[in-house]
Amino acid sequence: MAFDLGDVVPLSITVTNAAGQPEDATAVHLTITLPDGTVDTQGPIASTSGQPGVYDYDYATVQAGRHVARWVATGTNASAYTDAFDVQPADGGDFISLADAIEHLKKKGDTPDTEKLRGFVCAACQIITDRMGQVSPVTVTHEVTRCGPTVVLPKRPVIEILAVQTLPGLTTVPQADRAAGIDGWTLDSAEGVVTLTRWYGALRFTYRIGRSPLPPKFRLAGLELIAHLWRTSQLNGGGGRPPVGVDEVIVPGTTYALPYNVRQLLGLDKRPQDEVLVG
Repeated sequence: MAFDLGDVVPLSITVTNAAGQPEDATAVHLTITLPDGTVDTQGPIASTSGQPGVYDYDYATVQAGRHVARWVATGTNASAYTDAFDVQPADGGDFISLADAIEHLKKKGDTPDTEKLRGFVCAACQIITDRMGQVSPVTVTHEVTRCGPTVVLPKRPVIEILAVQTLPGLTTVPQADRAAGIDGWTLDSAEGVVTLTRWYGALRFTYRIGRSPLPPKFRLAGLELIAHLWRTSQLNGGGGRPPVGVDEVIVPGTTYALPYNVRQLLGLDKRPQDEVLVG
């Protein structure tokens, strides 16, 4: 399962003897490799009171990303065990709330499925972002070493440009105003096309991308995709996946993970050209 940044992750290992019975080791240490490569070492850790061979450690997360936890028991009952856990950033970019997903699926309050459903919300939002560009507004930077009269920013859609600065001096380049005779930059479209009125060399662009406000069709597409992914993950009584719904018929040339109704909401399927009848 995924944890949020700031969560306390309960880590545990059970050391056993040659007969497979829980029994203490001479010493047990835990090393946690953080996403940035730094290592947090704990130990020796004492076994849990009244539970020989069981070692617990609560780790307070400080970084987002994949963590690797490695337990090493030495001496008596020497052994080792490696596991991993993922920590989500404070703002993971989800544009659908867990509460909205629960309501859309007609589920009740806090159930055993709630934590699992969070993963489906994250996956659905990421799938749409991968295909449509950034959805939740975020601030990004982009540097270019040589600028011509036109620069195309790589991440979009662009909401606004916050700053343009020369490199390496970080001198601010103003927004152009031809009427006032001010040279600088002009954002031509949400596709990130920037026009420069003169040569500036290397530049750093700081800008916001995403959709604000969130288009209603994106919200509905996200909810429908979450529902689709959830339904296809559930096993029916006889085993296997549940029957495919009417809105989830596989269309040639498309992927099943993105059902047809979601593709239409996102505008990924253009209307076919009218047939021309001859004769």
